[in-house]
Amino acid sequence: MRGIYVHVPFCVRKCGYCDFYSVAAGEEERDRYPALVEREMDLLLRKFPGEAGVPADTVYFGGGTPTVLGPGRLNRLLAAIRSRFPVAEDAEITTEANPGTVTGDDFARLREGGFNRVSLGVQSFRPGTLAALGRIHSVEDVRAAYRDARRAKFRSVGIDLIFGNPGQDEAEWQEDLDLAVTFLPDHVSAYALTPEPGTPIQAAIAGGEIALPDDDAVARMYTAARDTLRAAGYGHYEISNFARPGMECRHNMKYWRRDGYLGLGPSAHGLLFPAESAPFGLRTANPPSLPDYARALREGRPAWSSTRACGREDAWKESLLFGLRMSEGVSPPSIEKRNGPPPDEARKAVEHLIGSGLLLREGDRIRLPEQHWFVSNEVLQRLA
Repeated sequence: MRGIYVHVPFCVRKCGYCDFYSVAAGEEERDRYPALVEREMDLLLRKFPGEAGVPADTVYFGGGTPTVLGPGRLNRLLAAIRSRFPVAEDAEITTEANPGTVTGDDFARLREGGFNRVSLGVQSFRPGTLAALGRIHSVEDVRAAYRDARRAKFRSVGIDLIFGNPGQDEAEWQEDLDLAVTFLPDHVSAYALTPEPGTPIQAAIAGGEIALPDDDAVARMYTAARDTLRAAGYGHYEISNFARPGMECRHNMKYWRRDGYLGLGPSAHGLLFPAESAPFGLRTANPPSLPDYARALREGRPAWSSTRACGREDAWKESLLFGLRMSEGVSPPSIEKRNGPPPDEARKAVEHLIGSGLLLREGDRIRLPEQHWFVSNEVLQRLA
């Protein structure tokens, strides 16, 4: 089973910290978008007809803000996917949604159209923090969106939070966490703010206009998230993700387990397994530009700005780097069954990390010790 990801590149207004590809768009441009994605699917199937038979058990609409499209266009896209690919009856079908961009009627229509999971971009419950991040919604918008999603009977309703924000202290973050658990979400993502190059927040930090909490404070915020959410019954199944038992995001787990997924829309990435040409996987990347994406499709070619056929070394490296983000870790024998024996460099790096205590071996699995999760990049880069 594989996943299907659809990038919706539209937002009401771009947030100051976001470096994902998104644009503000009018009604006419949003009207044209479903046909572009349908065209992309058709061109892909023309190039790789075997992909039509690969079943999917997750479909994920991300962005941008998918709900800016409205339920009619989102339901049309989901129906178009189902008409071209076999989608499992019990598939997890997610849309991201920003409070303030979706109504109770919208949620009801999305649920009727087949969506069964929603991830709400809450980020914070504090007006000052929302303003610092450039978010357009209010705390009341969050309450309304969560209430309406529950009333529409989505199978899973999750919320995203950000910590380490400008001017935020540990007590404020703890208040966000305490309020979050009162909503009883099925899933919580908690990310430390990363000031990406080229974003307004990064420029403001560089110019001395705002300051982030220091690294030690951010580390304590991470610990607070882990402790608070665990105490409330959430499993810490991935470095930044928590879920009630059985409510983990199945789509994201495909990335971490290096399962196949199809990426549709501008800036979307994919991992295909056309065995005849790329037995270790073919990584695809669409251009982060709606005009370039549309131009490629008009010219009758897949919208890929780049492709890379993975080798055995790539497959091992990616399986370790992504899989070790999860609490379950990885099973080297399972990776070997899929990709052949490990390259010497990967094998030696793993043994060195185990010997130094930065990785733990438990039976036939290895995992990252919990005390290293917050600094996981510093550990995992040794496998890169």
